[in-house]
Amino acid sequence: MNLSKFLHCGIAILSMLPSFAQLPALQEKPWLGHFVGYERRDFTCGIKEDGKMVIEAKNSKGSFMGFQKTITITPEIVETVGGKAVVKQIIPDSLTSVDKPTDKPEKTTFRGKVTGDAEFEMVAEFDGNEVKVGGRVLSPGTLTNPLHFQIRVRFGDFYRNVADEKLKESAKKDRIDFLRLDKKKGKIGVMESIDLASADISGKGLSAVAVELSCYDERKFEYLLQGDGQLLLENPRGLASLPKDGFCILWRGDAQKDKDGKGRLVMEVK
Repeated sequence: MNLSKFLHCGIAILSMLPSFAQLPALQEKPWLGHFVGYERRDFTCGIKEDGKMVIEAKNSKGSFMGFQKTITITPEIVETVGGKAVVKQIIPDSLTSVDKPTDKPEKTTFRGKVTGDAEFEMVAEFDGNEVKVGGRVLSPGTLTNPLHFQIRVRFGDFYRNVADEKLKESAKKDRIDFLRLDKKKGKIGVMESIDLASADISGKGLSAVAVELSCYDERKFEYLLQGDGQLLLENPRGLASLPKDGFCILWRGDAQKDKDGKGRLVMEVK
């Protein structure tokens, strides 16, 4: 096969492959590959091409703290099948926005689809040290089971690089405070194995969560419910475990009371 025929075949094969045109992205550092970049003294928040948000806290010297301390925020459509929650996968080439990439954001909106062609909308607003996020299901697509939209905030294995003999001392003051919708308060230590979805914690829904971890250089992360809906706490695999190995905060709006999707999860780094 001569070169021209080889190139022709190669182009034909590439044209048959799926397109992965995600959200438009900034083309300069430090936000290369990001749809939105937002920087404050104590943290940065970016929205990547695939629709995932990332918050990176800075230490007292203004330096980032490492990959294991990155906090991810992900939009999700959840299908309830036979009483079980199934998170549908985002289709990357479905993501669209009428907004342009920016490193000076105030408010941005993007849409996308998940497997089953259900469509969602996510909104992010930026004001000082507050980042507000919300969203809703726009269309069920071909899915016939109950659906809901949620936003997952994930803390990873933030003590991964701390030796076992130092961990107990390092984490002794760490805590997750929460306020339930029925106004009852609670506190969780990160070294106790606990079911975060239990009735005593998330069973009635939460209106506020505050996270204080010494490994984040005394930074405090606050999560507040704005509008109708609820917050929930969740273990990574749905089983009782140590929060120091990772945990999630979920925001769910109330689609019946808030059809326009005006409810928000308010996130603040202090």
